[in-house]
Amino acid sequence: MFKKQILLTWLGRHDLDAEGQGLLGALASIALGVDWPFDEIRILVNDWSDELPGFEGWLREKLASQKRKATISFRECYLESPIDYPSIYSVCREELAALSNEKTKVTLNLTSGTPAMIANWLLLGKGVYDTKLVQTSRQSGLSVVELPFDISLEYLGRQDSYLGAIASSTPEIDVHFEHLQSKSAAMQEAVELAKKLAARSVPVIIQGETGTGKEVMAEAIHSSSMRSGKALVAVNCAAIPETLIDSQLFGHRKGAFTGADSNRKGYFDEADGGTLFLDEIGELSLAAQAKLLRALQKNEITAVGDSKPHRVDVRIIAATHRDLLSMIEQGDFREDLFYRLAIGIVQLPPLRQRLEDIPLLAEVLMEQLNDEAQTQPGYLSKNISKSAINFIENQRWPGNIRELWNTLLRASIWSDGSELDVEHLERAMIQRPEKSQRDTSEIDVRQGIDINEIIDKTKRYYVEKALDATAGQKGKAAKLLGLTNHQTLNNWLKQWGMD
Repeated sequence: MFKKQILLTWLGRHDLDAEGQGLLGALASIALGVDWPFDEIRILVNDWSDELPGFEGWLREKLASQKRKATISFRECYLESPIDYPSIYSVCREELAALSNEKTKVTLNLTSGTPAMIANWLLLGKGVYDTKLVQTSRQSGLSVVELPFDISLEYLGRQDSYLGAIASSTPEIDVHFEHLQSKSAAMQEAVELAKKLAARSVPVIIQGETGTGKEVMAEAIHSSSMRSGKALVAVNCAAIPETLIDSQLFGHRKGAFTGADSNRKGYFDEADGGTLFLDEIGELSLAAQAKLLRALQKNEITAVGDSKPHRVDVRIIAATHRDLLSMIEQGDFREDLFYRLAIGIVQLPPLRQRLEDIPLLAEVLMEQLNDEAQTQPGYLSKNISKSAINFIENQRWPGNIRELWNTLLRASIWSDGSELDVEHLERAMIQRPEKSQRDTSEIDVRQGIDINEIIDKTKRYYVEKALDATAGQKGKAAKLLGLTNHQTLNNWLKQWGMD
Protein backbone atom coordinates (compact mmCIF):
# COMPACT_ATOMS: atom_id res chain seq x y z
CA MET A 1 0.00 0.00 0.00
CA PHE A 2 1.27 3.47 -0.91
CA LYS A 3 2.21 5.55 2.12
CA LYS A 4 2.54 9.31 2.19
CA GLN A 5 6.15 10.25 2.98
CA ILE A 6 6.53 13.10 5.49
CA LEU A 7 9.68 14.83 6.73
CA LEU A 8 9.18 16.26 10.22
CA THR A 9 11.95 18.58 11.38
CA TRP A 10 12.92 21.48 13.58
CA LEU A 11 14.46 24.52 11.85
CA GLY A 12 18.01 25.29 12.94
CA ARG A 13 20.08 28.44 12.60
CA HIS A 14 22.47 26.63 10.27
CA ASP A 15 19.58 25.80 7.94
CA LEU A 16 18.75 29.50 7.57
CA ASP A 17 22.40 30.49 7.05
CA ALA A 18 23.09 27.83 4.43
CA GLU A 19 21.94 29.88 1.42
CA GLY A 20 24.31 32.77 2.17
CA GLN A 21 27.21 30.33 2.61
CA GLY A 22 26.52 28.53 -0.66
CA LEU A 23 25.57 25.34 1.24
CA LEU A 24 22.42 23.27 1.60
CA GLY A 25 22.25 22.81 5.37
CA ALA A 26 20.95 19.70 7.09
CA LEU A 27 17.25 20.20 6.37
CA ALA A 28 17.67 20.81 2.65
CA SER A 29 20.29 18.05 2.32
CA ILE A 30 17.82 15.53 3.74
CA ALA A 31 14.87 16.86 1.70
CA LEU A 32 16.91 16.53 -1.51
CA GLY A 33 19.09 13.54 -0.70
CA VAL A 34 16.87 10.69 0.55
CA ASP A 35 15.95 7.83 -1.77
CA TRP A 36 12.26 8.17 -0.89
CA PRO A 37 11.05 11.61 -2.10
CA PHE A 38 8.87 13.40 0.42
CA ASP A 39 5.27 14.35 -0.23
CA GLU A 40 5.25 16.83 2.64
CA ILE A 41 7.88 18.71 4.65
CA ARG A 42 6.63 19.84 8.07
CA ILE A 43 8.95 22.38 9.75
CA LEU A 44 8.75 23.33 13.43
CA VAL A 45 10.02 26.83 14.25
CA ASN A 46 10.62 28.51 17.60
CA ASP A 47 12.30 31.72 16.32
CA TRP A 48 13.22 33.71 13.22
CA SER A 49 9.64 34.18 11.95
CA ASP A 50 10.67 37.10 9.71
CA GLU A 51 13.14 34.88 7.82
CA LEU A 52 10.67 32.11 7.00
CA PRO A 53 9.31 33.48 3.66
CA GLY A 54 12.82 33.79 2.21
CA PHE A 55 13.83 30.34 3.43
CA GLU A 56 10.63 28.77 2.07
CA GLY A 57 11.17 30.30 -1.37
CA TRP A 58 14.79 29.13 -1.48
CA LEU A 59 13.86 25.58 -0.41
CA ARG A 60 11.08 25.40 -3.03
CA GLU A 61 13.60 26.37 -5.74
CA LYS A 62 15.99 23.63 -4.59
CA LEU A 63 13.22 21.03 -4.64
CA ALA A 64 12.01 22.15 -8.06
CA SER A 65 15.55 21.88 -9.46
CA GLN A 66 15.41 18.12 -8.70
CA LYS A 67 11.74 17.81 -9.71
CA ARG A 68 10.64 17.07 -6.17
CA LYS A 69 7.13 18.31 -5.43
CA ALA A 70 6.87 18.23 -1.65
CA THR A 71 4.48 20.65 0.01
CA ILE A 72 6.05 22.81 2.73
CA SER A 73 4.31 23.88 5.92
CA PHE A 74 5.50 25.62 9.09
CA ARG A 75 4.38 25.52 12.70
CA GLU A 76 5.58 28.35 14.91
CA CYS A 77 5.97 26.97 18.44
CA TYR A 78 6.25 28.90 21.67
CA LEU A 79 9.01 27.48 23.87
CA GLU A 80 10.32 28.84 27.16
CA SER A 81 13.78 28.19 25.72
CA PRO A 82 15.31 25.95 23.02
CA ILE A 83 16.32 23.51 25.77
CA ASP A 84 12.96 23.43 27.58
CA TYR A 85 12.38 19.66 27.52
CA PRO A 86 8.71 19.60 28.67
CA SER A 87 7.47 22.07 26.06
CA ILE A 88 9.64 20.52 23.31
CA TYR A 89 8.31 17.07 24.20
CA SER A 90 4.74 18.34 24.09
CA VAL A 91 5.19 19.80 20.59
CA CYS A 92 6.98 16.71 19.27
CA ARG A 93 4.39 14.36 20.74
CA GLU A 94 1.49 16.39 19.36
CA GLU A 95 2.98 16.48 15.86
CA LEU A 96 3.78 12.76 15.76
CA ALA A 97 0.35 11.82 17.09
CA ALA A 98 -1.29 13.90 14.34
CA LEU A 99 0.92 12.69 11.47
CA SER A 100 1.47 9.01 12.32
CA ASN A 101 -1.11 6.56 11.00
CA GLU A 102 -1.35 3.51 8.76
CA LYS A 103 -1.33 5.71 5.62
CA THR A 104 1.84 7.68 6.37
CA LYS A 105 5.54 7.14 6.98
CA VAL A 106 7.27 9.85 9.00
CA THR A 107 11.00 10.63 8.78
CA LEU A 108 12.65 12.68 11.55
CA ASN A 109 15.64 15.00 11.03
CA LEU A 110 18.14 14.37 13.85
CA THR A 111 20.58 17.11 12.80
CA SER A 112 18.62 20.36 12.83
CA GLY A 113 17.69 21.89 16.18
CA THR A 114 19.07 21.80 19.71
CA PRO A 115 20.24 18.66 21.58
CA ALA A 116 16.98 18.75 23.56
CA MET A 117 14.97 18.64 20.33
CA ILE A 118 17.05 15.77 18.95
CA ALA A 119 16.75 13.84 22.23
CA ASN A 120 12.96 14.04 22.02
CA TRP A 121 13.00 12.81 18.41
CA LEU A 122 15.08 9.80 19.50
CA LEU A 123 12.80 8.99 22.42
CA LEU A 124 9.55 9.31 20.51
CA GLY A 125 10.73 8.27 17.07
CA LYS A 126 11.67 4.73 18.05
CA GLY A 127 10.30 4.28 21.55
CA VAL A 128 6.70 5.22 20.75
CA TYR A 129 6.20 5.85 17.03
CA ASP A 130 7.55 3.82 14.13
CA THR A 131 9.52 6.51 12.28
CA LYS A 132 12.68 6.69 10.20
CA LEU A 133 15.57 8.62 11.72
CA VAL A 134 18.05 10.41 9.45
CA GLN A 135 21.04 12.66 10.03
CA THR A 136 23.61 14.43 7.89
CA SER A 137 27.06 15.95 8.31
CA ARG A 138 29.75 17.42 6.03
CA GLN A 139 32.09 14.53 6.86
CA SER A 140 29.73 11.56 6.54
CA GLY A 141 26.90 12.86 4.40
CA LEU A 142 23.37 11.55 4.74
CA SER A 143 22.69 8.41 6.79
CA VAL A 144 19.78 6.49 8.27
CA VAL A 145 20.10 6.02 12.05
CA GLU A 146 19.34 2.65 13.64
CA LEU A 147 19.10 2.53 17.44
CA PRO A 148 20.92 -0.33 19.19
CA PHE A 149 18.52 -3.24 19.66
CA ASP A 150 18.89 -3.39 23.42
CA ILE A 151 17.84 0.25 23.83
CA SER A 152 14.60 -0.32 21.92
CA LEU A 153 14.00 -3.60 23.75
CA GLU A 154 14.48 -2.01 27.17
CA TYR A 155 12.03 0.74 26.35
CA LEU A 156 9.45 -1.76 25.11
CA GLY A 157 9.89 -3.76 28.30
CA ARG A 158 9.16 -0.70 30.39
CA GLN A 159 6.10 0.06 28.27
CA ASP A 160 4.83 -3.51 28.73
CA SER A 161 5.07 -2.99 32.49
CA TYR A 162 3.15 0.25 32.13
CA LEU A 163 0.53 -1.54 30.05
CA GLY A 164 0.10 -4.07 32.85
CA ALA A 165 -0.41 -1.23 35.31
CA ILE A 166 -3.13 0.24 33.09
CA ALA A 167 -4.90 -3.12 32.89
CA SER A 168 -4.93 -3.61 36.67
CA SER A 169 -5.93 -0.03 37.47
CA THR A 170 -9.44 1.19 38.10
CA PRO A 171 -10.79 3.35 35.27
CA GLU A 172 -10.96 6.90 36.57
CA ILE A 173 -14.26 7.94 35.07
CA ASP A 174 -14.12 11.04 37.29
CA VAL A 175 -14.21 11.64 40.97
CA HIS A 176 -16.72 14.48 41.14
CA PHE A 177 -20.48 14.04 41.14
CA GLU A 178 -21.11 16.43 38.28
CA HIS A 179 -19.28 13.98 36.03
CA LEU A 180 -21.06 10.84 37.31
CA GLN A 181 -23.91 11.44 34.91
CA SER A 182 -26.31 8.62 34.18
CA LYS A 183 -29.56 7.92 32.36
CA SER A 184 -30.16 4.86 34.52
CA ALA A 185 -32.74 5.44 37.26
CA ALA A 186 -30.90 3.13 39.68
CA MET A 187 -27.57 4.92 39.15
CA GLN A 188 -29.19 8.36 39.38
CA GLU A 189 -30.72 7.36 42.70
CA ALA A 190 -27.33 6.16 43.98
CA VAL A 191 -25.63 9.42 42.95
CA GLU A 192 -28.34 11.61 44.50
CA LEU A 193 -28.11 9.74 47.81
CA ALA A 194 -24.30 9.91 47.76
CA LYS A 195 -24.48 13.69 47.22
CA LYS A 196 -26.58 14.07 50.33
CA LEU A 197 -24.25 11.83 52.34
CA ALA A 198 -21.16 13.72 51.12
CA ALA A 199 -22.30 16.85 52.93
CA ARG A 200 -22.40 15.01 56.25
CA SER A 201 -19.56 13.35 58.12
CA VAL A 202 -21.43 10.10 58.75
CA PRO A 203 -20.13 6.60 57.87
CA VAL A 204 -21.24 5.10 54.55
CA ILE A 205 -21.43 1.59 53.16
CA ILE A 206 -21.19 1.25 49.36
CA GLN A 207 -22.56 -2.07 48.11
CA GLY A 208 -22.26 -3.48 44.61
CA GLU A 209 -20.82 -6.27 42.55
CA THR A 210 -17.12 -6.42 41.77
CA GLY A 211 -16.22 -3.83 39.14
CA THR A 212 -19.22 -1.53 39.57
CA GLY A 213 -17.12 1.46 40.63
CA LYS A 214 -17.32 1.43 44.43
CA GLU A 215 -13.94 3.13 44.83
CA VAL A 216 -14.88 5.79 42.26
CA MET A 217 -18.03 6.52 44.27
CA ALA A 218 -16.01 6.70 47.50
CA GLU A 219 -13.66 9.22 45.88
CA ALA A 220 -16.64 11.29 44.71
CA ILE A 221 -18.11 11.37 48.21
CA HIS A 222 -14.77 12.40 49.74
CA SER A 223 -14.00 14.99 47.05
CA SER A 224 -17.39 16.65 47.56
CA SER A 225 -17.19 16.64 51.36
CA MET A 226 -15.82 19.14 53.88
CA ARG A 227 -12.86 16.76 54.26
CA SER A 228 -11.72 17.05 50.64
CA GLY A 229 -8.65 19.05 51.66
CA LYS A 230 -7.42 16.11 53.74
CA ALA A 231 -6.30 12.63 52.73
CA LEU A 232 -8.43 9.83 51.36
CA VAL A 233 -6.67 6.61 52.42
CA ALA A 234 -7.81 3.46 50.62
CA VAL A 235 -7.30 0.08 52.28
CA ASN A 236 -8.02 -3.35 50.83
CA CYS A 237 -9.18 -5.26 53.90
CA ALA A 238 -8.82 -8.60 52.12
CA ALA A 239 -5.07 -7.98 51.68
CA ILE A 240 -4.23 -7.37 55.36
CA PRO A 241 -2.81 -10.48 57.11
CA GLU A 242 -4.65 -11.28 60.33
CA THR A 243 -1.44 -10.97 62.37
CA LEU A 244 -0.85 -7.43 61.11
CA ILE A 245 -4.33 -5.96 61.54
CA ASP A 246 -3.44 -3.90 64.63
CA SER A 247 -0.18 -2.61 63.17
CA GLN A 248 -1.68 -1.77 59.77
CA LEU A 249 -4.78 0.00 61.11
CA PHE A 250 -3.44 1.63 64.27
CA GLY A 251 0.35 1.78 63.76
CA HIS A 252 3.15 0.59 66.03
CA ARG A 253 6.03 1.91 68.09
CA LYS A 254 9.67 1.07 67.60
CA GLY A 255 10.53 -2.23 69.31
CA ALA A 256 6.89 -3.29 69.75
CA PHE A 257 7.66 -6.60 68.04
CA THR A 258 10.40 -8.28 66.04
CA GLY A 259 11.00 -6.26 62.91
CA ALA A 260 9.51 -3.02 64.29
CA ASP A 261 12.67 -0.99 63.65
CA SER A 262 10.94 2.37 63.77
CA ASN A 263 7.65 4.04 64.61
CA ARG A 264 4.98 3.57 61.95
CA LYS A 265 1.72 5.39 61.42
CA GLY A 266 -1.36 3.25 60.85
CA TYR A 267 -4.10 3.89 58.32
CA PHE A 268 -6.24 5.71 60.90
CA ASP A 269 -3.47 8.22 61.61
CA GLU A 270 -2.76 8.69 57.89
CA ALA A 271 -6.44 9.50 57.33
CA ASP A 272 -6.76 11.77 60.40
CA GLY A 273 -9.00 14.69 59.44
CA GLY A 274 -9.92 12.96 56.19
CA THR A 275 -11.54 9.73 55.00
CA LEU A 276 -10.59 6.08 55.46
CA PHE A 277 -11.93 3.90 52.64
CA LEU A 278 -12.20 0.27 53.78
CA ASP A 279 -12.68 -1.78 50.62
CA GLU A 280 -13.97 -5.36 50.92
CA ILE A 281 -14.85 -4.88 54.58
CA GLY A 282 -16.75 -8.16 54.49
CA GLU A 283 -13.42 -10.00 54.34
CA LEU A 284 -12.33 -8.88 57.83
CA SER A 285 -12.29 -11.56 60.52
CA LEU A 286 -14.60 -11.25 63.53
CA ALA A 287 -11.61 -10.37 65.72
CA ALA A 288 -10.60 -7.56 63.35
CA GLN A 289 -14.20 -6.34 63.22
CA ALA A 290 -14.23 -6.06 67.01
CA LYS A 291 -11.05 -3.92 66.98
CA LEU A 292 -12.48 -1.70 64.25
CA LEU A 293 -15.75 -1.26 66.13
CA ARG A 294 -13.91 -0.26 69.30
CA ALA A 295 -11.97 2.42 67.42
CA LEU A 296 -15.17 3.80 65.86
CA GLN A 297 -17.04 3.87 69.17
CA LYS A 298 -14.34 5.79 71.05
CA ASN A 299 -12.85 7.80 68.17
CA GLU A 300 -9.44 6.82 69.51
CA ILE A 301 -6.81 4.20 68.77
CA THR A 302 -3.82 2.70 70.51
CA ALA A 303 -0.69 1.93 68.50
CA VAL A 304 0.93 -1.45 69.09
CA GLY A 305 3.54 -1.00 71.81
CA ASP A 306 2.00 2.23 73.08
CA SER A 307 0.49 2.50 76.55
CA LYS A 308 -1.90 5.36 75.89
CA PRO A 309 -4.64 5.80 73.27
CA HIS A 310 -4.89 8.97 71.20
CA ARG A 311 -7.84 10.52 69.44
CA VAL A 312 -8.37 10.49 65.66
CA ASP A 313 -10.93 12.23 63.49
CA VAL A 314 -11.69 9.85 60.64
CA ARG A 315 -14.72 9.35 58.42
CA ILE A 316 -15.26 5.75 57.36
CA ILE A 317 -16.51 4.77 53.91
CA ALA A 318 -16.74 0.99 53.61
CA ALA A 319 -17.40 -1.06 50.48
CA THR A 320 -18.29 -4.66 49.83
CA HIS A 321 -19.62 -6.96 47.12
CA ARG A 322 -21.02 -9.30 49.78
CA ASP A 323 -24.46 -9.34 51.42
CA LEU A 324 -23.60 -8.17 54.94
CA LEU A 325 -27.08 -8.88 56.32
CA SER A 326 -26.80 -12.52 55.21
CA MET A 327 -23.34 -12.64 56.79
CA ILE A 328 -24.86 -11.34 60.05
CA GLU A 329 -27.44 -14.13 59.96
CA GLN A 330 -24.66 -16.67 59.51
CA GLY A 331 -22.56 -15.14 62.28
CA ASP A 332 -19.79 -13.95 59.93
CA PHE A 333 -20.27 -10.20 60.42
CA ARG A 334 -20.93 -8.25 63.58
CA GLU A 335 -24.39 -6.70 63.68
CA ASP A 336 -23.24 -3.84 65.91
CA LEU A 337 -20.46 -2.94 63.45
CA PHE A 338 -22.90 -3.05 60.55
CA TYR A 339 -25.30 -0.58 62.16
CA ARG A 340 -22.39 1.60 63.23
CA LEU A 341 -21.38 1.91 59.56
CA ALA A 342 -24.77 1.77 57.86
CA ILE A 343 -25.83 5.38 58.52
CA GLY A 344 -25.75 5.73 54.76
CA ILE A 345 -26.03 2.82 52.32
CA VAL A 346 -25.37 3.41 48.61
CA GLN A 347 -26.25 0.54 46.29
CA LEU A 348 -24.45 0.58 42.91
CA PRO A 349 -26.29 -1.25 40.11
CA PRO A 350 -24.42 -3.74 37.90
CA LEU A 351 -23.67 -2.72 34.32
CA ARG A 352 -26.35 -5.04 32.92
CA GLN A 353 -28.93 -2.88 34.70
CA ARG A 354 -27.46 0.32 33.24
CA LEU A 355 -27.73 -0.43 29.51
CA GLU A 356 -28.77 3.14 28.72
CA ASP A 357 -25.47 4.38 30.20
CA ILE A 358 -23.24 2.17 28.05
CA PRO A 359 -22.77 4.48 25.00
CA LEU A 360 -21.52 7.40 27.14
CA LEU A 361 -19.56 5.09 29.45
CA ALA A 362 -17.79 3.40 26.54
CA GLU A 363 -16.83 6.77 25.04
CA VAL A 364 -15.46 8.01 28.38
CA LEU A 365 -13.44 4.83 28.95
CA MET A 366 -12.13 4.94 25.37
CA GLU A 367 -11.00 8.53 25.82
CA GLN A 368 -9.12 7.63 28.99
CA LEU A 369 -7.54 4.57 27.36
CA ASN A 370 -6.34 6.68 24.44
CA ASP A 371 -4.73 9.05 26.92
CA GLU A 372 -3.07 6.33 29.03
CA ALA A 373 -2.01 4.00 26.21
CA GLN A 374 -0.54 6.65 23.90
CA THR A 375 3.03 5.81 25.00
CA GLN A 376 2.64 2.28 23.61
CA PRO A 377 4.80 1.78 20.49
CA GLY A 378 2.88 2.75 17.36
CA TYR A 379 -0.39 3.23 19.24
CA LEU A 380 -3.10 5.13 17.37
CA SER A 381 -5.90 6.88 19.20
CA LYS A 382 -9.16 5.12 18.47
CA ASN A 383 -12.85 5.79 18.20
CA ILE A 384 -15.47 3.15 18.92
CA SER A 385 -18.00 2.40 16.17
CA LYS A 386 -21.77 2.45 16.60
CA SER A 387 -21.96 -1.28 15.88
CA ALA A 388 -19.35 -1.89 18.59
CA ILE A 389 -21.48 0.12 21.04
CA ASN A 390 -24.47 -2.07 20.12
CA PHE A 391 -22.35 -5.17 20.68
CA ILE A 392 -21.34 -3.94 24.14
CA GLU A 393 -24.98 -3.27 25.04
CA ASN A 394 -25.85 -6.90 24.25
CA GLN A 395 -23.23 -8.45 26.55
CA ARG A 396 -23.82 -9.43 30.18
CA TRP A 397 -20.55 -8.03 31.61
CA PRO A 398 -20.44 -10.05 34.85
CA GLY A 399 -17.21 -8.18 35.68
CA ASN A 400 -19.07 -4.89 35.15
CA ILE A 401 -17.16 -1.66 34.35
CA ARG A 402 -13.78 -3.23 35.17
CA GLU A 403 -14.39 -6.05 32.67
CA LEU A 404 -15.51 -3.56 30.02
CA TRP A 405 -12.39 -1.47 30.73
CA ASN A 406 -10.06 -4.43 30.26
CA THR A 407 -11.86 -5.61 27.13
CA LEU A 408 -11.53 -2.17 25.54
CA LEU A 409 -7.87 -2.07 26.57
CA ARG A 410 -7.08 -5.42 24.92
CA ALA A 411 -9.00 -4.48 21.79
CA SER A 412 -7.36 -1.06 21.46
CA ILE A 413 -3.79 -2.24 22.04
CA TRP A 414 -3.87 -5.15 19.61
CA SER A 415 -5.83 -3.51 16.77
CA ASP A 416 -3.92 -1.47 14.19
CA GLY A 417 -6.59 0.90 12.92
CA SER A 418 -8.14 4.03 14.34
CA GLU A 419 -11.59 2.54 14.97
CA LEU A 420 -12.69 -0.29 17.22
CA ASP A 421 -15.37 -2.47 15.69
CA VAL A 422 -17.29 -5.59 16.70
CA GLU A 423 -14.60 -7.96 15.42
CA HIS A 424 -11.97 -6.33 17.67
CA LEU A 425 -14.18 -6.60 20.75
CA GLU A 426 -15.11 -10.22 20.00
CA ARG A 427 -11.44 -11.18 19.90
CA ALA A 428 -10.77 -9.27 23.11
CA MET A 429 -13.65 -10.79 25.08
CA ILE A 430 -12.75 -13.40 27.69
CA GLN A 431 -15.00 -16.38 27.03
CA ARG A 432 -16.64 -17.61 30.21
CA PRO A 433 -18.00 -21.16 30.53
CA GLU A 434 -21.65 -21.22 29.54
CA LYS A 435 -23.94 -21.95 32.47
CA SER A 436 -27.13 -23.90 32.06
CA GLN A 437 -30.38 -23.78 34.01
CA ARG A 438 -29.13 -26.74 36.05
CA ASP A 439 -26.54 -24.51 37.69
CA THR A 440 -29.22 -22.38 39.38
CA SER A 441 -30.22 -25.32 41.56
CA GLU A 442 -26.73 -25.34 43.03
CA ILE A 443 -26.98 -21.78 44.39
CA ASP A 444 -26.83 -21.52 48.16
CA VAL A 445 -29.91 -19.52 49.09
CA ARG A 446 -28.40 -18.84 52.52
CA GLN A 447 -25.90 -16.51 50.84
CA GLY A 448 -28.78 -14.40 49.57
CA ILE A 449 -29.98 -14.41 45.96
CA ASP A 450 -31.64 -12.13 43.43
CA ILE A 451 -34.54 -14.27 42.22
CA ASN A 452 -35.46 -11.84 39.44
CA GLU A 453 -31.93 -11.95 38.09
CA ILE A 454 -31.94 -15.76 38.10
CA ILE A 455 -35.28 -15.82 36.26
CA ASP A 456 -33.99 -13.28 33.74
CA LYS A 457 -30.80 -15.28 33.11
CA THR A 458 -32.75 -18.51 32.68
CA LYS A 459 -35.24 -16.89 30.32
CA ARG A 460 -32.52 -15.32 28.20
CA TYR A 461 -30.49 -18.53 28.09
CA TYR A 462 -33.35 -20.57 26.59
CA VAL A 463 -34.45 -17.78 24.25
CA GLU A 464 -30.95 -17.71 22.75
CA LYS A 465 -30.95 -21.51 22.46
CA ALA A 466 -34.35 -21.46 20.72
CA LEU A 467 -33.23 -18.76 18.27
CA ASP A 468 -30.07 -20.74 17.51
CA ALA A 469 -32.11 -23.88 16.89
CA THR A 470 -34.48 -22.08 14.49
CA ALA A 471 -31.84 -19.98 12.71
CA GLY A 472 -33.36 -16.81 14.15
CA GLN A 473 -36.97 -17.48 13.10
CA LYS A 474 -38.90 -15.88 15.95
CA GLY A 475 -42.23 -17.56 15.21
CA LYS A 476 -40.72 -21.05 15.42
CA ALA A 477 -38.59 -20.08 18.42
CA ALA A 478 -41.72 -18.87 20.26
CA LYS A 479 -43.40 -22.27 19.70
CA LEU A 480 -40.33 -24.12 21.03
CA LEU A 481 -40.49 -21.95 24.15
CA GLY A 482 -44.19 -22.67 24.69
CA LEU A 483 -45.26 -19.09 23.99
CA THR A 484 -48.73 -18.61 22.53
CA ASN A 485 -47.52 -15.88 20.16
CA HIS A 486 -44.21 -14.45 19.05
CA GLN A 487 -45.09 -10.91 20.22
CA THR A 488 -44.06 -11.87 23.75
CA LEU A 489 -40.70 -12.99 22.37
CA ASN A 490 -40.38 -9.73 20.44
CA ASN A 491 -40.98 -7.74 23.63
CA TRP A 492 -38.29 -9.71 25.48
CA LEU A 493 -35.77 -9.20 22.69
CA LYS A 494 -36.42 -5.44 22.64
CA GLN A 495 -36.02 -5.32 26.42
CA TRP A 496 -32.62 -7.01 26.13
CA GLY A 497 -31.51 -4.91 23.16
CA MET A 498 -31.45 -8.00 20.91
CA ASP A 499 -34.20 -7.04 18.47
